[in-house]
Amino acid sequence: MAVRRWPWPFLLLLVGAVLATARLVPAFAVSPTVVLLVFLPPLLFDAGFSLRVTAVRRELSWILLLGVGGAILAAAIVFLLLRAAGFPSDEALLVAAILAATDPVSVFAALRRLHTPERLRIALEGESLVNDGVAVVLFVVALAVVQRRALGPPDVLRLFLFLTVGGLAVGAAFGLVTRRFLATVPKPVQIAATLVAAYASYLVADRIGASGLLAVIALSLILGSAYQPSTHHQVHRFWRQFGFAMSSVVFLLVGLQVRLDQVVRVGGRLLLLVAAALLARALMVTLVTLARSDLWPWSWRAALVWAGLRGALSLALALALPVDLAGHNEILALIFGFVFLSLVVQGLSTGPVFQLLGISRQTAVATVH
Repeated sequence: MAVRRWPWPFLLLLVGAVLATARLVPAFAVSPTVVLLVFLPPLLFDAGFSLRVTAVRRELSWILLLGVGGAILAAAIVFLLLRAAGFPSDEALLVAAILAATDPVSVFAALRRLHTPERLRIALEGESLVNDGVAVVLFVVALAVVQRRALGPPDVLRLFLFLTVGGLAVGAAFGLVTRRFLATVPKPVQIAATLVAAYASYLVADRIGASGLLAVIALSLILGSAYQPSTHHQVHRFWRQFGFAMSSVVFLLVGLQVRLDQVVRVGGRLLLLVAAALLARALMVTLVTLARSDLWPWSWRAALVWAGLRGALSLALALALPVDLAGHNEILALIFGFVFLSLVVQGLSTGPVFQLLGISRQTAVATVH
């Protein structure tokens, strides 16, 4: 297979890892604060801004079921499976939270080339955005538990609710104000305004102890629904390019901090992690869609399972772990290895797998919503 057909995130990870393994770059650590503040807001804003709200509304119930309930369920199953496999509880909790978000960016192009049914494609894209927010909240809660800042179920529940409600409220407020402002200024100023709003909503939410990243997601959905096609195209193009640049830096940074020999050393545990995550996603998809097999034939369920790649968000959350955290290097190596394998195995095989499942425009006609 030609190198040009390989997923670009995989190539960036590989280049970074080769440079680190060959000791061609000095060892360094990235501040978790920098990762959370600089890289994640544009990644999440781009994802939310690019969704078509009218299509999302039609599939909202399934997006929420898969993105919220499914992400929490899958993370819980991964945690239980890892504990059964002998992983320490703190490590299992953090890894399960970090991998709660799917990131099938590299799959979407293949889905569109294959004329994937719109409902399946929108469900995958919407799930990816929603479970990004869920994963971020789960990560913050898991880190608080590991660092003994949240000790009991009441503490965990209060933290979860405040992060969620506070973040969404701040994002909605910024979104409504910014939306009115955008209607009064020219297009170049609109681009600058969305950029300022994305980072400002994150900072304000974070300052009050809520989830800044959920604020960014709420903001992006409100602003994404406000644009006419001509205006939306220009702003959307900026955010696609900016999001691409930020995700590229994240992939390269992780590659530069993980040596391939470190991944090999955790190879056995990595394979257990891959098996646990795939099993958890299969169980989650089966349970969530069980009551409506008429809407979700087995081939679509298999597609949902196989398209559950992990990517930039998982890597960014792994980078955001405190360097002095017990097991930091091993967790980073496991997440690196998981994303690496996910991009190579699932990313490169999505087209053939979807063709084998017979998923095309014609399948959408046969399935009544």
